[in-house]
Amino acid sequence: MNRKVLVLTSDEELLKKVTLALGDLYLCQQIESSASVADEPSSDSARAVFVHLCPQVLGDSSPRRFLSELQDSIKQAPLIGLVAEDCPSQLRRLVEGTLDSLVPASFEGPELLALLQRLPDLDADLEEFWRGTPHRELHGQTRSFVTFTPSLFPLIDDLQVAARHDVTALLIGETGSGKTFTARLIHELSDRRDERFCTVACGALPPDLIESELFGYVKGAFTGADRDKEGKFAAAGSGTLLLDEIDVLPPEQQAKLLRVIETGEYEPVGSNETQHSKARLIVASNMELEELVRTGTFRTDLYYRLNILNLRLMPLRNRPWDIEYLARKFALEHSRSHGIRLRDIEPAFLDALQLYDWPGNVREMENVVRRAVLYSQRGVLGVRDLPSNLRAVLDQRLAKEPTVVEDVRPVESTGVDVLNPLGTGGLQPATTFGDGIDLSLSAATNATTLSSEVRTLEAHLDGFERLVIADSLSRNRHSRKDTAAELGISRVTLYNKMKKFGLLG
Repeated sequence: MNRKVLVLTSDEELLKKVTLALGDLYLCQQIESSASVADEPSSDSARAVFVHLCPQVLGDSSPRRFLSELQDSIKQAPLIGLVAEDCPSQLRRLVEGTLDSLVPASFEGPELLALLQRLPDLDADLEEFWRGTPHRELHGQTRSFVTFTPSLFPLIDDLQVAARHDVTALLIGETGSGKTFTARLIHELSDRRDERFCTVACGALPPDLIESELFGYVKGAFTGADRDKEGKFAAAGSGTLLLDEIDVLPPEQQAKLLRVIETGEYEPVGSNETQHSKARLIVASNMELEELVRTGTFRTDLYYRLNILNLRLMPLRNRPWDIEYLARKFALEHSRSHGIRLRDIEPAFLDALQLYDWPGNVREMENVVRRAVLYSQRGVLGVRDLPSNLRAVLDQRLAKEPTVVEDVRPVESTGVDVLNPLGTGGLQPATTFGDGIDLSLSAATNATTLSSEVRTLEAHLDGFERLVIADSLSRNRHSRKDTAAELGISRVTLYNKMKKFGLLG
């Protein structure tokens, strides 16, 4: 949790009051004028910025200019106004609905601390994924691979093996599944991390240019070759070279590549001088090379030479447990890169991402989230910010799901009604148990109903658990964060239970 808050005020007494209210949980730092906010390097990384809304803070600026400068300076941190009694009326009107929250400058101590702890914290929500659900993670210098999908856990071990050993690695995965990302991660985890990482998109090159791109050429090798040019093998030096879409290589280039892998030797186009490659090779394809071997379009000996470390990347549609984590990660990254203050993500936004099939995989999802961040209003990502095809998928799913109207009838007992676990039509009066929660069956339930509709103990508990969660959601105005905190479970666990019990709508 970020424990630093900034307080924009020239009132020392107010600063002391804020510091006392937040206690040891947060570190307060004073900023005396709005002009100095932009010079504070931690302004955007602060948990919040408290702004004393009073004539002294305005100084010579107009309320509109003051607010504009403040919003331009603070891109990420939540803005909380501390409204003084003498706050100019124009400034008060402007900040309503603009700042994240308004509190009287005469606040009570617990009120301010409670407000700060209720503020959405996307960074903390993302960290909660790491703590709340079993996962595997792998970190390079500039990128990390985190997965909550159990079938992907062995891939973490494979990547570590690939990074430790200097052998050619083969990456197989659909377009957009992260082959280039994975290759860079292997490079960053290897002993070659300080050397160059070069990529050749073989599918983007005409067949007659692939050889010169890989191995380079000498002056006079062909028309237009007016100087020597090194190829990617030479440019990579002692680093890593990724050959993407390896399946498009013509047979002649496949033979030359096999020679480089086995001996490290090659000749630039137009040269008889043999050069030696020191680069580590990673190759990638979105096609099954074994099928190409069967059809005779890919050399058998090259395939078996590449197949020492075969790493398969799963499509995103088979990684449902990773979707919310990736969405939050991309939202944070792109809100920061575009200077857009992001405060929260609506549950329906994440639900829509879960329902989509993602034919373009992780690359498509990142672009969708980037677009949503650009379109977001008042710092909240919602379904309205998604492209029409994703909104259509959500609408279609909701149209197929019948609306369930629960019969919630009051009873004379002081207990809380629960859904009849036998499914006999609505809620029934019952005796109370524990803290006044009804668990017994209706006396009207006959033996025939019991024999045909009786459920397991698990089903009885599910009905009770669903009611508790629904009640907590209603009490917390459907805030998953507050509901999870009240129930003492993680947000991920809450989401899974809401999905199980049909409470995501």
